[in-house]
Amino acid sequence: MAKTVTKSNITKKTPTVPKKTQESPVEWTHQLAFWGLAILLFLPPYFRGLFFQPEQERALIFAGVVFWLAWLWKWSKRDNNFLSHPLDYFALALPVVYLVSAFQAVAYGVAVNEIVKTTLYFITFWLVSRLVNNAKDVTSILHVVYFSAIGVALAGLATATGIISIKDGFLDGRIYSTLQYPNALASYLAAVLFIGLYLWRKPGLEIPAASGNKMGAAWSKGNWIQYLYATGNFLLFTVLLGTRSNGGLLVFGIVLLIFIIGLPRGSRIPVIIHFTLFSPPSLLATIMFLNAATGGHQGIAWLWIAVGLALAWAGQALYHLAERKGLLTWIAAHKTVLLAALLLVVTAGCIFSGFYINTHSDTAKNIIEDLRLRNASERFYFFQDAMKMFKERPILGWGGGGWEAAYRSYQSYLYNSNQVHGYYFQVMVETGVLGILVVLGIWGSFLYLTHRLYHGAKSNAPRQALVLTITSAAVMLGLHAVIDFDLSLSAITLVLWMMFGLTVSPALSGKKQDARKGKKYVPANNTVLAGASVAALVIMVFAGCLAWSNYKAAEAGKSLQKQDGNKAVAYMEEAIAYNPVNYLYYSNLSRIYQQQGKTDEAIAQLEQAINLNRYNPALYTDLANLYFNSKNYDEAVLNAERSLTLAPFQIQWYEVLSRIYFLGGYMELIDGKKDLAKDNFVKAIGVPELIKSRVNSLSDQEKRLWKDAPMLSATPAVSLNAGSSLYLLGMWPEAETYLQTAMQDENNKGEAAVWLSLLKDKQGKAQEARDLLEQAKELSPQIANSYESLKNLEILE
Repeated sequence: MAKTVTKSNITKKTPTVPKKTQESPVEWTHQLAFWGLAILLFLPPYFRGLFFQPEQERALIFAGVVFWLAWLWKWSKRDNNFLSHPLDYFALALPVVYLVSAFQAVAYGVAVNEIVKTTLYFITFWLVSRLVNNAKDVTSILHVVYFSAIGVALAGLATATGIISIKDGFLDGRIYSTLQYPNALASYLAAVLFIGLYLWRKPGLEIPAASGNKMGAAWSKGNWIQYLYATGNFLLFTVLLGTRSNGGLLVFGIVLLIFIIGLPRGSRIPVIIHFTLFSPPSLLATIMFLNAATGGHQGIAWLWIAVGLALAWAGQALYHLAERKGLLTWIAAHKTVLLAALLLVVTAGCIFSGFYINTHSDTAKNIIEDLRLRNASERFYFFQDAMKMFKERPILGWGGGGWEAAYRSYQSYLYNSNQVHGYYFQVMVETGVLGILVVLGIWGSFLYLTHRLYHGAKSNAPRQALVLTITSAAVMLGLHAVIDFDLSLSAITLVLWMMFGLTVSPALSGKKQDARKGKKYVPANNTVLAGASVAALVIMVFAGCLAWSNYKAAEAGKSLQKQDGNKAVAYMEEAIAYNPVNYLYYSNLSRIYQQQGKTDEAIAQLEQAINLNRYNPALYTDLANLYFNSKNYDEAVLNAERSLTLAPFQIQWYEVLSRIYFLGGYMELIDGKKDLAKDNFVKAIGVPELIKSRVNSLSDQEKRLWKDAPMLSATPAVSLNAGSSLYLLGMWPEAETYLQTAMQDENNKGEAAVWLSLLKDKQGKAQEARDLLEQAKELSPQIANSYESLKNLEILE
């Protein structure tokens, strides 16, 4: 029966008003920020490894822009989270500790530079941890670093053969490339090589889940991609070997073993075979390339690279053939027998090495001695001297750049190293206990997190391999940093902090950044965006002021070259206004004032420079000369003595001090202050003994390690001042000995001849005196013209 429709049972449908939902995030801002981050990771190796201040400042300005774009994207999706994981807090704590330690730094300008660097590291970490949201993002960012490193490797080969010119890119048969330091280059390429091994294996890792094939044959996905990675890995390893970095290769070998052991089942044998197939061609290509390049045979050098690459491709083809024929499965089934065979090969190699050492004992001894002394022992002294500094300032350290500023006051013997050659010791020196605790916190959080991620992905081979790759690359950089200063190159440190950031990114951690998953409309938090905008602006203005000050200082230098002193002063004052803690600006301004004859202004600027860098002996020497020129001899002597105290193993400060002593005594003698003059002359003749006592304080090993300059001894300049002082004290036989020594040096021969002529005249040897005076007139006519006035000086006995 049909239902009767009446007016009463007709329900009037009320229009539904859709609920206001959360607006879609502005995805273009994510893309801009992500690829801005990619640029930040790709380019730094090509700017001298981002080791120097100007490049670091420009990078921080760019990072500030990307930071703001990232926050704009987060704001658009109502994500107000800034820090969430313990690693986030430890990462932020590092620039904070450097900022706090800067307030009591011994070199304020360098301390500010370290704040720039650590801020850049944190921003990079934060950007990676927030912008890398899925597996595609991870793959993209890894490829950015991978292809950047390949470019660095190619640049190293190109500069070795003269195709391009990179300052210090190829020296003494070692490849330095754009990083300009072979050990750092080795560490960087080794870390990226783990990424290359992962990318090569990645297609095979993705197959087992779908096909059940444990070995993960990649042939079905198209093998051309593996030829690309085989090419890249060949180039990376070839240049890694070309750095001839013993430490880099040692650490790489250790981490490679851990990497292979940690690979998921079914991946170890393919990776071992892949490495075995491209590494011998790399070794062959490296040896022959370096021989040809050092011999000037550029074409032959590149021919050997082509030969090695062809062999690597042949190895890749052989791998795919074995893969199709099922050989990999057979190898997996007989791995015990193959391992035994490998051990036999290693044993045979050890026996051969022992035989070689026994039959070539002298060569082996020289190699071992060189490695022991020049690496282990030298590093030991660096670390020992760093501990001396740490004990003096254990809480907050010496501030950023503290080692560079003050290490000469604590070194056990003469070596030139503005870096400790050990990152963790350097952090201890610069930021004390607080800094090293933060660094240990970063590593502890990172390793704990990667341990959890690795073991939590046992059923997910691709994810487990990715976590292992990130960990291996980071550990490679972190371990090598124990024995070298790789992390002083910001380009390398950015890669390390990228690895830190990946572990807490949504792509690996699995945590969604947007906590508000509901459909209810949530208004945008404009306060958060405003705060982020202010923070980004502060960062950019801070770095911009530093960069602008560098520009103005450079303009001052150009004005000086044009002999425009007034404009140079104006530029330098503007540089100081934008960066008032850079001691070099005050020092340079002091020199300009000195050229203009404004001694008081020059002294004032130099004293300000010393306030900003209290351990720089050159500043005290410059101040000593200024005080001497203004006839303040006491202050001149005090500052010259301070120079020597700060760097007791550098001979130039002994020369300066002996000169100040002698000239001070000479001027006091002219003024009739005989007692003061005599005191200064006595001090001048004591400088050679001071040098001897310093040498006697060295151990035999320290003397063997002394290689950066001739061993301390009384130089002709010191002998000249001592001999002249001895003459005026009436000690003529001793004076003659020193003056004869000074005569052997062309720079001092003229003045030494004058004093020796005076001495011979006093001894009644008129002809010898005349002959010496003639020599002096030819070599130093100005001093020779003062002969008569010098002859009338009273002899103090």
